[in-house]
Amino acid sequence: MRSTLIRQNLPSTISPISVSSIQNKLAKAQTEIASGRWSDVGYKLAEQTGLVIDVRAQISMIDTFESTNSMVAGRADVTQSVLSSLVAEAQYLFDSSVSARSTNASPEVVLSIARDGLGTMISSVNSAIQGVHVFGGINSDTPPMEDYFGTPASASKNAVDAAFLAEFGITQSDPAVANITAAAMESFIDNAFANLFDAASWSSDWSSATDETLKTKISFSEITQTTQTANESAIRKLAMAYTMVADLGLEGLNAGTFGAVMDKAVDITSQSIGELNVLKGKIGVTQQRMEIAGDKLVVQKNVFQKMVAEKENVDSYEVATRVSLLTNQLEASYTLTARLQQLSLVKFI
Repeated sequence: MRSTLIRQNLPSTISPISVSSIQNKLAKAQTEIASGRWSDVGYKLAEQTGLVIDVRAQISMIDTFESTNSMVAGRADVTQSVLSSLVAEAQYLFDSSVSARSTNASPEVVLSIARDGLGTMISSVNSAIQGVHVFGGINSDTPPMEDYFGTPASASKNAVDAAFLAEFGITQSDPAVANITAAAMESFIDNAFANLFDAASWSSDWSSATDETLKTKISFSEITQTTQTANESAIRKLAMAYTMVADLGLEGLNAGTFGAVMDKAVDITSQSIGELNVLKGKIGVTQQRMEIAGDKLVVQKNVFQKMVAEKENVDSYEVATRVSLLTNQLEASYTLTARLQQLSLVKFI
């Protein structure tokens, strides 16, 4: 009778279900210790899960803004650098033209400066970063300007040659350019030549850039211009100044006409420098806006991350205590199971 009673009331092992439950709880607790987050965030947060998902989406959006803004900032830096270079080169042309006019210097000196300057200007305007031509407008994957003195001849060079021939009946290299009067040259520069640099002719013969520029959202509420355009008046005027010195037969002109060209070059270059500095100021404003937007994004991101942490992160002390308790329970279960398995019913007979 006693033997039968023991067999009915003494289990041979602890319930596998109980051990399995402890093991599962321990595994989850250990995962939480390692990650610092609840092992089942959705279960733990219940109806607040949607809120956390929304906040995480905001953090992801901020990450996107920060990545995009880094590229946009790079474009702004390149643009500012190009404009600074254009101003410096334009100032050199201005100074050289003033000097040539006042000292009756050899035309070859200022001519060389203008030719080099035109090439440098075009190269600078074609600057790109990460495949984006910063002066291309929305046509940012294409260099906006051709080499004026390139081979085959550029459309801009052909247009200047045709205008000069139509006006004077000779080419710029013809010795007869010595007979062109100052008044005739001034009239040409103010009219037919100037027309080559108006918006329509510029887009036709000089630039493949668009007037419209790329715009990028830099924060939740701000959009800014992130490319410039080679069609700006400042750039057109600078090209005009370089070209009149570099390619209107300067070396063959008489002294009076040479002086007239220098006067025009000084005037147009001065206008260009002023407008380039205005553009530099606009880029500076964009850079400041981006810095402010970036600072705001950092603050917003910190707030959102704190919100998520408060909802998802575990109390490390509490979890460590739970791991310790579960470990002790599991070890006790294994110990008890082992002892029960060693018991023999013979001892109770």
